[in-house]
Amino acid sequence: MRSLDVSTPAPGLRLVARLHVDLCRLASAICRPS
Repeated sequence: MRSLDVSTPAPGLRLVARLHVDLCRLASAICRPS
C-alpha cells in the first residue's frame, strides 16, 4: 500500500505547509480588519 507521502520530500512537510496556510489566513484576517 503506497501513501501520498512518496510525493513529498518529508512526511512532516505537508503538515508544515498546511500550518503555513493557516498562519497566512490568520495574518490576512489580522492585517485586514473587517
